[in-house]
Amino acid sequence: MWTRISATLIANSFLWGSTVQAQDNRVVVRGRRPDQTRIEYPGSGLKFFPNGSSQDDLTSHLKRQGAFDAAPSERPSPFGFTLPRVRGQDARFTQLFVDDLPLVDPYAALPLVEEMDLPAFDSVEATSGAAPFDLPAVASRGALRFRLFEGDQDQALSGQNFAGQKFGLRIAEPMATTTSVRAESSGENFRSRLYLRQLNSRGNFRYYDDNGTPLNHEDDSVIRRRNNDRVSRFAMPAFLVRNQTTILRGFGVWSQARQGLPSLLQQSGTNLARQNHNLGIGRISIQQDAGPSDSFDAALGLISDRRTVDDPGGDILIVRDHDERVIMTRSGDAGWRGDCIGTLGQCRILFRADESKLPSQKLSRGTRHTMAAIRIAEDQSTLGSIELKADAARFSGGEFAETRPAWSAGWQAPLPLDFRAYVQIASEMRPPSLLESEGDGAQIIPSSDVRPEEMSHFEVGVDRDDESGWASLHLAMFHDDRQNAIVIVPSSISSYRAINLGEASSVTGIEFNFERSWDLFLAGALRSSASWVWFRSKSGDGKNLLIPGVPVDQGAISLSQPLFRRPWRSAVARWTSRRRGLLYRDVANDILLPPWWVHDAALDVKWRSDGGSIISRPLDLEIGFMVTNVADAVATSYRTTSGQDGKTGYSDIWGIPLPGRAWMLSVGAGF
Repeated sequence: MWTRISATLIANSFLWGSTVQAQDNRVVVRGRRPDQTRIEYPGSGLKFFPNGSSQDDLTSHLKRQGAFDAAPSERPSPFGFTLPRVRGQDARFTQLFVDDLPLVDPYAALPLVEEMDLPAFDSVEATSGAAPFDLPAVASRGALRFRLFEGDQDQALSGQNFAGQKFGLRIAEPMATTTSVRAESSGENFRSRLYLRQLNSRGNFRYYDDNGTPLNHEDDSVIRRRNNDRVSRFAMPAFLVRNQTTILRGFGVWSQARQGLPSLLQQSGTNLARQNHNLGIGRISIQQDAGPSDSFDAALGLISDRRTVDDPGGDILIVRDHDERVIMTRSGDAGWRGDCIGTLGQCRILFRADESKLPSQKLSRGTRHTMAAIRIAEDQSTLGSIELKADAARFSGGEFAETRPAWSAGWQAPLPLDFRAYVQIASEMRPPSLLESEGDGAQIIPSSDVRPEEMSHFEVGVDRDDESGWASLHLAMFHDDRQNAIVIVPSSISSYRAINLGEASSVTGIEFNFERSWDLFLAGALRSSASWVWFRSKSGDGKNLLIPGVPVDQGAISLSQPLFRRPWRSAVARWTSRRRGLLYRDVANDILLPPWWVHDAALDVKWRSDGGSIISRPLDLEIGFMVTNVADAVATSYRTTSGQDGKTGYSDIWGIPLPGRAWMLSVGAGF
C-alpha cells in the first residue's frame, strides 16, 4: 500500500528486494519480492502482502503458485477470486480465518470469502498442507489466514504516531469498476484502520458455450454472459489497543451485495434470477500477559449471513420462485499459550464453541473444539523444529453427533549446504453440511444417511534459501486419501442429493517451486519463478480412473523486471503464464480436456511527490495496468474415448466461463 515508518516497523512496499525485521529498527536486504515471502514452518506456506496496483488482488499472487488453482473466471469480484482448489482438492477442504476467527458457511461447508479484500489487511497466509502451530486448526488440505495487524501481538507498538489514507480506483474492462478508501492511524499504544470499498460490475463478457452438452456440436456458440452484474459494498473497521500487559483487538465487517445469477438455461425469459447477500462479521478479543512468556486470551465472535434469491422464471430454483436463507453463528473461545517443558517448547491450549442456526428451517449445527499444540523451535533442540497439534471436535446437529479427533505432526531439520528437510502427517474428518444432509427445499433433497468423510495427509519436502535471498528452492511430495467422499449427484430430472462414494479416492503429487534473481539490467534484478505440481489421482472405484477436475499437472512461470527504480519511485513490468494440464471432465473418464495456457501482463508504477502548497505532506501515487488472457483464449478442444472431438469453454471443468482478453487500470493515491 503506502509506506509507513515507525520505531519498530518499516513497511517497505516501495523498496525492491527487502524484507521486514520487526525489531531493532532494522531492514535486512535479501533480494526477495516484498509482496511475498515464505512461511517458516514444517510445511509449504507463503505470506502475501498488498503491494499496490495489480498486486492488491490476491489472485495475482495465487496465479504464480502451482499449488493454488483459482477458478479462471477473471471476473473482478470484491475478493478477486473464487476460493481456490489447493493441490487439486475440493474447495470445501480449504479453511479460512481472519486472525483466529474461522469463517465458514455451515450450510454449504464453504468458506465465506466473497467479501474479503486483500488491501483491508496487513497480510494473507496461504498454506497447502497441514497448518502451522499458530493457526487454530489442523487444516490438512490448506488454509488462508487474513492478518489484521501484522506482528503486533508479540511486540510493542510504535513509539511514534502515524496517520495515513489511501484512495484507489480500479477499472476492469469489460466488467467492473472498484472504488476503495483505506485510512489508518497508530500511536504508542494503539492502531486503527477503516477500509471501505464499492464494486459495480456489469459482467457482460463473451465466452464459448457448449450449452452443457459437449458431445453435441450443433448448439455450440460464442455468446455473451447474461444476468451476471453485481453491486457490492464493503466496510471493515479494526482496532488494537494495548498497555503493559493487555491487548484488546476487534474488527467488524459489513457487506451488502446484489447480483444477477446466470441461468441454467441458455434462453431464459425476462424474469431473471437475482440474489441479495448481506454479511455481518464481528469479533472482539482480549489477551492478558501472565508472565514473560505466558498469556491468556478470550474472544467472542458473531457471523450473520443472509441470502435471498428471487427467481420468477424458475431458471435457478426450478421448483420455487423465492428462497431466503439466514444463518446466525455465535462463537467463543478461550485459551492459554506460553513456555512448556521448561523453556524447551511453546504450548497452546484452546477451547472453542460455536453454534449456527437457520431459523427458517429450524436447523442448527454446533461444534466444540478442544485443541492442544506444541512447538519446539530449532534453536531449542538439536533435533530441529517440531510441531504437534490435536483437536478433539464434538459435532452436533442434524443426524450426526460424534466426537472425532483431528491431529497433525510436523518436523523440520537443517541439512548441509543450507537445505532444510521437513515431514508432516495429518488426519481429520468433515461431517456433512446442512445442505448435504438436510437439502435446500428445492434442487437438493435431504439425505439423512450421508456419513462424514475422512481425510489423511502425508508430505515430505526440502527447502533452500541462500543467504543473499537471490535464490530459493522448494521440492515436496504429498499423498492425500479421502474416505467416504461426499458428492452431490443427480437424483431426478431437476433435483440432486448427497451420497458417499463407496471407495476411497486419493491424490498423490510432486510440488516444485524455484525463484531466482538475475542481475542483468541496471534498473534492477530480474526476478523469475517457476511453480509446478504434478498429480496422480485415483477415484477408487477399482478401475484406476482419474478424479474428474484434477489435472495431470498445473503450474506457472512468472517474471518481474524493474524498468526504473529510485528511492520511493519505481516502474515494474510483470508477466505470468499459467498452465492447467489435461484432465477428465467426467467420472467415467470419457471426455478428455487438453492442456491450456493463460498469459497475463502488468505494469506497476509508484511515485512519491514531496508535497506542495495544497498538500504539505508527501503524496504517494500508484498506477497499475494489467492485461489478462493476453492471447484471447476462449475455447479449447476435447476428445472422447470413442474418438469424438469438439470444442468447449476454456474453464469448462469449473463451470465458470473464461472471458477473452480484458484489461484493468488501477489508480491510487496515499498520504
